[in-house]
This record gives sequence, structure tokens and C-alpha cells, in this order.
Amino acid sequence: MPQSFSRMINILRKIRLPFSAFGRLSSDAARNYDKSAAKSLKPGSKHYTAYVGPPSQYDYMGASQFNLLCSLGLREHHKLLDFGCGSLRAGRLLIPYLNSGNYYGVEPNFWLIDDAIEREIGRDLIDIKHPFFSNDESGYCLDLPDGIFDYILAQSIFSHTGKDLLIRILMSFKKKMKMSGIIAATFIHAHEGEADFSGSGWIYPGCVRYNPASIKCLLREMGFYCQRLPWYHPRQIWYLVVLSPELLIPEKNLHLLKGAVFFNPDLSESLKTRISE
Repeated sequence: MPQSFSRMINILRKIRLPFSAFGRLSSDAARNYDKSAAKSLKPGSKHYTAYVGPPSQYDYMGASQFNLLCSLGLREHHKLLDFGCGSLRAGRLLIPYLNSGNYYGVEPNFWLIDDAIEREIGRDLIDIKHPFFSNDESGYCLDLPDGIFDYILAQSIFSHTGKDLLIRILMSFKKKMKMSGIIAATFIHAHEGEADFSGSGWIYPGCVRYNPASIKCLLREMGFYCQRLPWYHPRQIWYLVVLSPELLIPEKNLHLLKGAVFFNPDLSESLKTRISE
């Protein structure tokens, strides 16, 4: 693994990135908008706060992921893989929290990371914390060590993957995580009577839906156990995915993972969230 980010970024800048199944780099003028002006952009626009989702929720979505992971036991000594780390919405909180060298981010669109470093966290933090970044777009995480991750974050990844890519990524996670590891991932549930998404590959900025029973069945076939979490998400559903049923949270304690937000009308739906929904 590279000892400093400076060396890593020099290597990556020498790579001519091909047209990506996940997207392509862009010199769109919107990329240069300041953060306030970018709030008017549509999700998926070529700005580091908008490409990854609603720009007005860039701060909240990162904080929500960080709070969930801490509630699931994340401590500074753990190693974490932020798969599809984008513009470091969660990473800008996770990198300073974790010990040096313990944050790993995978993001094919490397301009998102570059812009987040320049405009959110600064290069001094990179030199102190030595996060590892990969632009591997295969889904296999080939440049990451096996069996080292205590936590894997996959927020808004499986909401954009066909079943083929979903399986590929989960196979990779299984290889890269510890037996005691925890995956926090989101899905979008299909509407009642709606069939599972039947396409393949990476779908972006569009979204895909799967039925809860299909999600559970697929994960079990791959050797995982899962449970839906009541942690609030404005658009998706959080799942805990593990390799041992002993790591599932007791039903009597699930209500403690609510993620409710007070004093913010835009997120008032979080106060209504119930696990039975």
C-alpha cells in the first residue's frame, strides 16, 4: 500500500481512465460552482456535492452514515472500506476519526475524491491519516488486501446495480472482510407487486429496486445473514449484512437504531420511521 497520498495521487494522475461503467470524468462548468451555488443543482450534476446525491443533503448524508457506523460499534482502531466513497460525504468524517491507514475508499470517478480533498478536508489531513484510495471500477477490489475489514460501507451502491454486479461486489466483500466484519448497505425496495430489477451492470443516475424477500434470499445464498435496520434514510433502506447470525442485532434492541433528526423540518420524516414499515 502506498505510504503517502502524494505518491498515490501521482500514480493515478498518470492513468488514462477509460470510459467507465460507473460514469466518466467531466470538465462541466458546474464543477467549479461554490458550495452554496451548487445546492441548486440536480442530483447527478458534475459537482462534488451533487454527483453523489441531493447537494442540499451533502452534509447530512455523511453525518448520518458516520453516526450509524459508530452506533454499530466502529472505533478508531477498526479498518473500514468505504465502497463507492464518492466525494467523501462520509469519508470527511471517517478519515479523521480512524487511526492512520485504516480508511480505504474505492471510487472510479477519482475527480470526486480530488475535489473533496481540495474543498473539504485539505491535504494536510491526508498526510496525517494516510487513507488509501482506489479507482478500481471492476467491483472486485483487486488492489485491496483480503480478510482485513471490520466494517464495509456501501451506501447507495446496490440501488444502482443489476444483479450481476450486485453479486460480484458481494463476493468481493466476502473475501475482503473479517469473519466478524459488518456490512452496512442500502437498497431500494420494490413497490408492492413490482418485479425485481432485471437489468445488468451499473445504472446511474437511475435507480433500481428489489423486493425485500429477494434481497434476503440472494444474501443467504451467498453465505450472508441480513436484517433490515430502522435507521432513517430519506430515500433508501439500511441493511446490516454479516457472515454469522450471532452478529445480528436482537429484535428488542433494533428500536435504538432509529437515526431520528429533531429541529429540522426537511428531515421530519425521520421521526415517523418504524421498523415495521
